Amino acid sequence: MQQVTWVDLAAMTVDNTVSHKLDRLVAASGAAENISDGMRVALKINTAEEGYEYGLRPGFIRTVVRAASRASNNLSIVCDGPRLVDYWKRSKANVFMEAATAHGYSNETLAGHFVINGGFSGDEGDLFPCGSTESILGGVEVGTVICRSDALWVLSHVTLHPLFGVGGALLNGGFECLSGRARTRLLQGLNPYLFNGARPDGAKVASFHQRALEAIHGVKASVDGRIFFINCLWDVTPQPEYYPFSGRPVMENLGFLASRDPVALDAATYDLMMARISDAGDRPAIDFTGVLKEAEALGLGSLSSEIQRLS
Repeated sequence: MQQVTWVDLAAMTVDNTVSHKLDRLVAASGAAENISDGMRVALKINTAEEGYEYGLRPGFIRTVVRAASRASNNLSIVCDGPRLVDYWKRSKANVFMEAATAHGYSNETLAGHFVINGGFSGDEGDLFPCGSTESILGGVEVGTVICRSDALWVLSHVTLHPLFGVGGALLNGGFECLSGRARTRLLQGLNPYLFNGARPDGAKVASFHQRALEAIHGVKASVDGRIFFINCLWDVTPQPEYYPFSGRPVMENLGFLASRDPVALDAATYDLMMARISDAGDRPAIDFTGVLKEAEALGLGSLSSEIQRLS
């Protein structure tokens, strides 16, 4: 049984703000236990596309970045990848940095080096194996910022996702850590932008799930297994951050969860979500329980968890 630590939003006071709560979450969950002096720690975050108005607050990210920097006694690196579709018809990398800056993400606001995961082009990465010889991928190109770091903290803004069900630790810690070219390869023609009620082919989506989950093995290998996950149940929207628009959040804010096990973390996150989303139309279009079971079968973690709740 894996431990998941949850800090809720109860008892908010001047000395128990969101930043205080995040600091206690990092300490209580043991995020820094395998971080030693001088290590390069990368933090994978989700930045918002231009037009998406519910991205994670830079101040929340800054708190986690500072905790990583204290643990390593080294300035941490913060990263995300350019969008796969350039809606604004300019250079993908330029558009990504412009949109990120407009939403308040910068070296100063995040208290770390803020860069593009796969180099400035978004397509730079090194190849790492995806576990067993039975892998359908064989290997994946992990973005250079991550694979050339010593440890990885995955800070995920939880949303619904049109192809994966829920965007959290499993998706952000695998597929989203790859170079742009590798992400395109994993999609194999699937359109990640489902507007106006469009629905993808079920068989293609199931195949994508396996590829996206296998990618986590490659990401873990790139940092020698030193990987930690935080899920942010804050402004959970029906669309992920890479969409150029956002609907209203589907539930109230519940705080932040953390674990070394991405399966246990996403399972606990999903249970909290489903207990609080009352409108059937606001539930994930993809069966996320199936994704979680497949992740467990691939050896990525355990569905069984024990939640330690903090306030």
